[in-house]
Amino acid sequence: MNRTNNIRLILIGLGFVVLQVVLLRHLQIFGAEPDLILVFLLWLCKSKSRTIVLLYAALLAFTQDALLDLWGIHLFSKTFMIFILHPTLNRISKNKFIFWQVLIIVFVSALIHNIAFFGVTLFSELYSSGGGQLALRLLLSSFYTAFLGAFLQLVKEDN
Repeated sequence: MNRTNNIRLILIGLGFVVLQVVLLRHLQIFGAEPDLILVFLLWLCKSKSRTIVLLYAALLAFTQDALLDLWGIHLFSKTFMIFILHPTLNRISKNKFIFWQVLIIVFVSALIHNIAFFGVTLFSELYSSGGGQLALRLLLSSFYTAFLGAFLQLVKEDN
């Protein structure tokens, strides 16, 4: 049962990677895009151990990096975010949250992820835009991901 559940979760995660790369990447608002894979990893944090979620994050982020030709930036930022936030997310997941609480949790998680992501890109000079443009993109991407995650929390069926 556990093995089939892990395979099912890997296939769902790979489906989210394809959805992210094919669709959500093109739904930008002012250069910001949501990160569905991050929302999926946050959802896994409430029921899986840190090691398992780190392995899922590494696999999905590596696949995303390979498809987007970013080689390691998503891998670093997603595993860093899970490593930092998993104990807190696992502990608070036993509570039932309302929309704005989920919005804040996903926003803070996305902000940590995006700070790590854009921090690594500054070293590689992948984004050559100015600091103001980068900060705006960082905040907008975090808000966009937070609204996507909070919306998915509203429509999930096991409330």
